[in-house]
Amino acid sequence: MDQELTEQLKRFYTLWRETDAIYEDWAKRHGISYYELLIFFSLWENGEGCTQKEICGQWMLPKQTVNSILQNLWKREMVNFAVMEKDRRNKKVTLTDSGKRFADDMICKLQQLEKRVLQKMGLAQREALLQSTDLFNRLFREEGEAVEQINSAAISISGNSKSGKECGNGGNHGNP
Repeated sequence: MDQELTEQLKRFYTLWRETDAIYEDWAKRHGISYYELLIFFSLWENGEGCTQKEICGQWMLPKQTVNSILQNLWKREMVNFAVMEKDRRNKKVTLTDSGKRFADDMICKLQQLEKRVLQKMGLAQREALLQSTDLFNRLFREEGEAVEQINSAAISISGNSKSGKECGNGGNHGNP
């Protein structure tokens, strides 16, 4: 059973990387980086704008990466920054008119492609994909939180942050 799970994890990691690579390649063919695509999507989806922190949280991107991309987009007149009324330390990022046109066109093309793919999958496979992904994410989150609690308790009892246990596959932990 453990070997079967390990093989399935390897397959999952391969599919995960392949999905990322497909989107990265699509973005490059449309003249932007993968991270720019994610940032454009955040700004497009939140038409009223959002903060750099919100973008970082949505995609789990480093603040420095997001800041660098936003500064580049600002120089290309694709985004604007405005100091927020309620919290003057944060700036709201919005798309300019040219940024909106670019994002509308690009994201429309992407979603048309995604919709064609989903259509070809059929209703049952689409539902299975969504349900399985949702279940995996929920269980992963629950297990991760449970492990964190156990590890925190063990560390506070022993005062040692290393468990001494390894994954058991020769140092290759199968990270994606």
